Amino acid sequence: MSDDFIELKTVNSWLLDRVTARFPCGVRQYTMVEFNDPAYGPVRITKSKQQFADFFNSLGASGGGDCPELAMHGLQLALESSPPNSFILVLTDASALDYWDLSLINHIYSLIKITKSQVFFLITGLCGSIYDADFLVYRDIAAASFGHVFQVSLSDLNKVFNYLDFTLSRPSNSSVRLFSGDYNAGYNSANFAVADNFTALIITTDGVIYSIQVLGPDSTELPLKQIVLEVWGSMYLLKDPGQGMWTIYIYAGGQNSVRVEGFTAMNISSAGNCSKCHPNATCEDYVGYVECNCKEGFIGDGFTCSDIDECAYSWSNNCSYGICRNTFGSFTCDCPSGFTSSAGTCIDIDECARPDLNRCYSQSLCINTYGNYSCYCPSGYYGDGFHCEINECLYGFCDPGSECIKSLGSYTCSDPCSNHTVLNEPWRSTSNMYDYRYNCDSTKNGWYRFIGSGGIRLPESCSQLYACGTEGSMWLMGTHPIVSDGIVTRTVCASWYWGCCTWSTTVQIKACPAGYHVYRLNGTPGCYSSYCTDPSTANETCAADEELKLIDGSYGCYCKDKYEVADVADIHPNLTCDVYDMKAAFHKCQLKSLNLNANTVALKNSSCFEFYDDPSINTFTIRALLQAGRCGLRITNNGTHAIYENTAYLALESTGLITREDELAVTMSCAYPLDMMVSLNIAVNPIFSSTNISVGGTGQFTAYMALYKDGSFVTPYEGSEVVLSAKSMLYVGVFVQGGDTSQYVLVMKNCYATPTSNSDDGVKYYIIKDSCPNKQDTTISVLENAVSRQGRLSLQVFKFVGNFNFVYIHCAVSLCDPTTGSCSPSCSGIASRSASVDQSYQLKVGPIVREDKVSDTPASGCIGIHASFTFISFFLFLMT
Repeated sequence: MSDDFIELKTVNSWLLDRVTARFPCGVRQYTMVEFNDPAYGPVRITKSKQQFADFFNSLGASGGGDCPELAMHGLQLALESSPPNSFILVLTDASALDYWDLSLINHIYSLIKITKSQVFFLITGLCGSIYDADFLVYRDIAAASFGHVFQVSLSDLNKVFNYLDFTLSRPSNSSVRLFSGDYNAGYNSANFAVADNFTALIITTDGVIYSIQVLGPDSTELPLKQIVLEVWGSMYLLKDPGQGMWTIYIYAGGQNSVRVEGFTAMNISSAGNCSKCHPNATCEDYVGYVECNCKEGFIGDGFTCSDIDECAYSWSNNCSYGICRNTFGSFTCDCPSGFTSSAGTCIDIDECARPDLNRCYSQSLCINTYGNYSCYCPSGYYGDGFHCEINECLYGFCDPGSECIKSLGSYTCSDPCSNHTVLNEPWRSTSNMYDYRYNCDSTKNGWYRFIGSGGIRLPESCSQLYACGTEGSMWLMGTHPIVSDGIVTRTVCASWYWGCCTWSTTVQIKACPAGYHVYRLNGTPGCYSSYCTDPSTANETCAADEELKLIDGSYGCYCKDKYEVADVADIHPNLTCDVYDMKAAFHKCQLKSLNLNANTVALKNSSCFEFYDDPSINTFTIRALLQAGRCGLRITNNGTHAIYENTAYLALESTGLITREDELAVTMSCAYPLDMMVSLNIAVNPIFSSTNISVGGTGQFTAYMALYKDGSFVTPYEGSEVVLSAKSMLYVGVFVQGGDTSQYVLVMKNCYATPTSNSDDGVKYYIIKDSCPNKQDTTISVLENAVSRQGRLSLQVFKFVGNFNFVYIHCAVSLCDPTTGSCSPSCSGIASRSASVDQSYQLKVGPIVREDKVSDTPASGCIGIHASFTFISFFLFLMT
């Protein structure tokens, strides 16, 4: 049953959404009853479709092997808990354990007669045969209630729900039960009377029926409109039936049943008047009355029709190949990029065979791949194959003391003395013969500098086996360069069992003016092998904010001139105002010069701030998050800027002979121009959503979507929901933060509204589609899209939602690099190439609540659907 639940949870959501779309008015009761063996219940009752969906989605199956189950007790509980005219669906993969209880079964028949509820059984498995009494009880109850028995495999569940979609689309008071018959295999016939004026007859069958024929009162065979045709049952519609005695003929291959109902059209306009029907609805004449029904590809009550996204569910389209793409009122099956349609399938396109199909640089090598292609720049060039240019780094454009770094469109000469990674690991010392960690530097690639107590330079003589915490200790064969040598290449060896240079590799080295060396490492010849340091060089360099000075006849490390202070009051940290925080960075050399211990600084209000120690630049940093209401953060709004202010208190300890303790109060203040992001930060409880965006090689970004009160987009809504009147405008802002946003623009690809939080809801109203606004809605205004790191739009949100009380806004966004193609959409109907990143990221905000909510009593003219939906399910568990 666990596999059944996965599929059932999907089709259940789809079915409920379609029912709500067809009948937006009125109130329904949803009931759920669970049953198993030896228990049944509890009963869960709600009038909220979302809460019922939550009930259903919380179901699970465990154990098994205890077939059959107490299905009849569960059904009795459901009938007793549901109002009249309920639709009851029993989901089970087992027969009925309690079929023999005649008192119970008679009570069920009595409840069906009193409540006039319909019972449908959806059975995906049995404990025995379809001819056993524990299964036949299902058929008997279905016949008595004008229901149906679906005995299907898991793969056919979606077909059953298509059948139920039509059954549930009829108002509960619109039909009269005219005939019910159950038969064995072979030819059978029956008569039934039509005494009233109906707009149509609905005929449903159960079982394998080869042919069905219906004769009217004048013995003329009448055409049947086929609604559902499956091996386990069918449904037919016959319009404008006349009064009198009718005859039905059946030829079947086994046990079968037939039900006939008289149906009266309910969603009608005035006699002969189709003007009230929606433009995407048909108007059908039923003996002087007209009925409005949404056309194929649309859903609603006939007076309001919305586009169905057939691509949202696999059973809503027949795309056997390619990708389903929803269109207004229909869908198409498109091959993905890199493929073309041929003979009902998608075949690979060889883009390299035609220059007009690839974007490779004219001299690049093009290689076709399945569904794509790759481009490679020729020798001596740099690029990704689509853009290639001369590689200046191959021709000595930088001086000998710099490293040439090539990027698209430019190159830089980088000094490794200021652009490197610091390694501060004492275990690297060749004197370390005991801290054996199997260390390995095979992943060390790039420029590095060694600092700390282990030493700052590679040893220039053979290291002992197992020195510096590894098996193969790496040492420098030769001597280190001096400053005037620039960048040189040297050999390093790995000392191991078989000698001082068992393996070797090369490194680049540069002597830096500050008295240290930097190394361009290229990994190690193998693992476990690491680069060692000479412990005798441990104290040869000063910290980053210090320099070697001759004071009182001796050399020492002191603050550089620009950092010198004479008193604690002279300490002024470097303040950084970032998007998410404020940072105050302190130079440790200043504390050291005042005989204060830079390594024992304590934050008195440490729960409100974060503390970072960075030995590489000899600083510590205090970080305050920009979050409204956090730890005394003061925020003022002067109309144009948001000013953040907070104070940290530091406890400072003396290192001299005279013990003292000082306190330093540090006030950080940053002012930010008000925009969508800043206004969101200063709001107490803003309504927004966010998602992370990863773009390979360019960084991590975060996209946000929030709801704003006016066109300035600096006053976000706060709280748990937005309440708007039917005519109010809503302002939606989308923006991206993090990484290097200057390289990209934000593209709102598809934005739409749904009446539930489900982004795959069957009811969707598109605001933006394929990056273009919905031109049919004059209230929609896209103020900014695909031109910067933010997007803005406004609309009259309740203009299109009919009688729905809740609306959620969904937006699929992506990043676009303007340097690789056009990012701005072409909304004239002519497609244009887009350079946007293929992957889209989904954002959702809501709910937006309608201020003048629909009353619990159906509005005048609304159609009353079945009074109640009762879904019975069960849990399986292992009995011991």
